Amino acid sequence: MLQKMEKARIDANYNEVVKICRECVEKQENVLADTHIYQLRMWSTLSEVLSYLQFFEEAAIYARKMVDGYAKLYNPNNAQLGMAIMRAGVTHWQAGHIEVAHGMICKAYAILLVTHGPTHPIAKDLEAMRTQTEMELRMFKQNEYIYHTMREAALKNQPMQMMPEPVEEGIKSLFRKK
Repeated sequence: MLQKMEKARIDANYNEVVKICRECVEKQENVLADTHIYQLRMWSTLSEVLSYLQFFEEAAIYARKMVDGYAKLYNPNNAQLGMAIMRAGVTHWQAGHIEVAHGMICKAYAILLVTHGPTHPIAKDLEAMRTQTEMELRMFKQNEYIYHTMREAALKNQPMQMMPEPVEEGIKSLFRKK
């Protein structure tokens, strides 16, 4: 199955890669531990390909499983763990899970500061991502509706258009005199 998956991946047949990975994950579910290298490889590949195909919600689930498996295997300051957490954080960010994404990116940044140092390009990129997710998280906590509206506009590469919040209009109509 690994050879089939790699061949489909090299041939850029990503739907086939997803099909093979899902099949493998289903077969391995009650057989292999969540720390088994083949299980981790399937979750990693599945998460990566689903992200590429823009199925971010499902990709985030597999990315989380992958990180949980790596966390059981590696030292807390392991570079591979840091990179896996970074990829999972970006996947969660793409899925719109800003709170989880920010936490993962901060954790990855802390690990990579130890393993790579503050001047490494990846650490610098992570700092920029950390700052961006922090701003988005602040916006999310202030007004979830505006955050989601801006996020959708950015994903569709459209200018931001402000429309009244649905809840706000409902509240105003409650207090209007007739």
